[in-house]
This record gives sequence, C-alpha cells and structure tokens, in this order.
Amino acid sequence: MLLVGLTGGIATGKSTVSGMLRDAGLPIVDADVVAREVVEPGTPTLEKIKLAFGPSVIDNGVLNRRRLGDIVFSNSQELARLNDIMQPAISRAMADKINFWRMQQVPILILDVPLLFERHYEKDGKIDKIIVVTTDESTQLERLKLRNQLSDSQARNRVRSQLPLTDKVARADFVIDNNQDQQSLKQQVTDLIENLKEIAANDNTN
Repeated sequence: MLLVGLTGGIATGKSTVSGMLRDAGLPIVDADVVAREVVEPGTPTLEKIKLAFGPSVIDNGVLNRRRLGDIVFSNSQELARLNDIMQPAISRAMADKINFWRMQQVPILILDVPLLFERHYEKDGKIDKIIVVTTDESTQLERLKLRNQLSDSQARNRVRSQLPLTDKVARADFVIDNNQDQQSLKQQVTDLIENLKEIAANDNTN
C-alpha cells in the first residue's frame, strides 16, 4: 500500500484537494475528522481538556473550539499543553484506521494531516510520498478571516502557529499550487492522481 501524506497550511485549500482525491475514489484518513472523534462528548480526551483548560471550553458537554482556539493560538505554552493531550489520542486512532485500510489491500491511502510536519508524521518511516497544498500568504489570510470570521491578528496567530509554507514546500514530493482558478486546481489534482497510480503500480511489480 502506498501511504501518501497530504498537508498544507491553514486555509490553503487542502480540504478541497482532499475532497477531489476522495471523489476520484482514493480512500482518505482525515486527521481533522479523527481529532473531532477523539473529543466527542464522554471521551477521556475531552475530560482531560476540561481539566486542563477549565469548564469554560465546554458547552453542554460539547467542546467549544472557538473558545479553546482563542486560548491556545495566542499562547505557545497553552498550545503545547493541548497538543500533549490531543496527539497521543489522534495517533492511536489514525493507526487503527491505517491498519483497517491495509487489511483491505487498497493500493493507495491518503493521510490528510494538517500538521504532518509539525507532528513529525513523516519521520516514522511509514509515509511514502508527501503532497503539500500551498498558496500565497495574503490569500491564505483572507480566506482564513472569511472562513472563520476572524480578525487580522487572530488569523495571523493561527498561521504563525504552523510551520511556514515555504518549509513545507521544500520537503514535499508533490506541490499543489492553489493560487489560480478551480480549473487549474482540478488539473493539478488529476495529474497528481495519475502519478500516484503509476508509483503504486511500479511498487507492486517490484
């Protein structure tokens, strides 16, 4: 199985690319979905967050992501504390999902991981290829402010909490440039899928 990491920066269009790959029939393990699952009401991870950050980040048993985000994205120590709680739970859940798809003997599996480099997923020796979705910073900030209804400073704090896009691009096997129109993006994804299928086929014959 060819294990492919998909990442990018916040509001660069990674989720759009992930959707296109899914529509093309490629199975996806989405770290954002997993992150939501591990903090569902009643989970041990949610209880740990409540103990660490106080009951104000919980509304009627549900995590208030915006309130928690305001706390952690303006304070690197608080962000590190949240990551120490979240990442072990996410890693265990993702490993279970990867093993499920491996048992299905799919030729290609996409790991959609926003913080792939920040969490060092690429260093465990399991990811074969890495895709980075990128855009220019001004476009990224405007998309983020519009999407999440954030002020300029809130948006910049979220962007700065991640590794710079230039660093991610330098470590990628494939780069998707999302600065152009939707048609350009679709064509890049189509070409990418053909490349991945060729790599997977060659791996199977070797």
